[in-house]
Amino acid sequence: MSRAASAESIPVHRASRYDEDTYFIETCDALAALDIDRDAFAHDHGVLLLKPDAAVTGAMGAAIAWLLEHRYRIVAACAVQLTPLHIRALWYFNWHHATPERRRLADRLASLSPSVVLVVSHPDREQPVSVRLTADKGPADPAQRKPDHLRHALAAGTYLLNKVHTPDDPDDVLRELSIYFPESQLGAVISASAGGVDASADAVRIVEGIESSLECKSTDLAAAQDAVWTDLGGFVTGARPRSGAEWLAALADAERRDISIDPWIHIVIESAYLPMHRGRR
Repeated sequence: MSRAASAESIPVHRASRYDEDTYFIETCDALAALDIDRDAFAHDHGVLLLKPDAAVTGAMGAAIAWLLEHRYRIVAACAVQLTPLHIRALWYFNWHHATPERRRLADRLASLSPSVVLVVSHPDREQPVSVRLTADKGPADPAQRKPDHLRHALAAGTYLLNKVHTPDDPDDVLRELSIYFPESQLGAVISASAGGVDASADAVRIVEGIESSLECKSTDLAAAQDAVWTDLGGFVTGARPRSGAEWLAALADAERRDISIDPWIHIVIESAYLPMHRGRR
């Protein structure tokens, strides 16, 4: 083989800001081993993470229904138990803005149930699927969501309890895939996704298995406050808490008194009142 022919056989990819990122490289290597063009795969696929707050509130199934109604095709579905290491890898580039309180809440939330990773495609290829899905998902801030956003449809509550996550662009899709899946599993997920076979039945089966094992709960702050006040009945004197600081103090008092409060209720109240961003106390 001539040197010119050899050079022509080497695919040329656009530069990525992640070209020196281990997770990105691992997915690119897996794609190369399968002879799948990385840029085409990244353009044609998005990823939706259904988080534990979606599982606890019974919103995972609703998220799948929303995807199908909006012409997304689920081409791979897997349950993943998130750990603190997953969380720090996923949000590595902005996690330094998170307060210690937010980090602790995110770790506790991740432990409540398995999450579900969905790989999706879309028939409209005018823009990358990840860009479309991120826009359709809506922002984490509830005040900025619109009625057509997925997070609005799921009644995602606070900034932290937003129920779903997506990688924002094609490069992020490749990077996040190897965060979720070890090398031994990554190739199979990529092959299934590239094959394009409808995996919505698998997604429904996985989601039903997770949600059926959990008591369905609410992100409603008022209901959480009522539950705490009921649990504290007979143990405290004085008026019912009114401010966020007072509710946080009530939770701390319950912990000191060894009064059992549902961990989910803790998360709902603390996510509403604890600072999420450094410098925003």
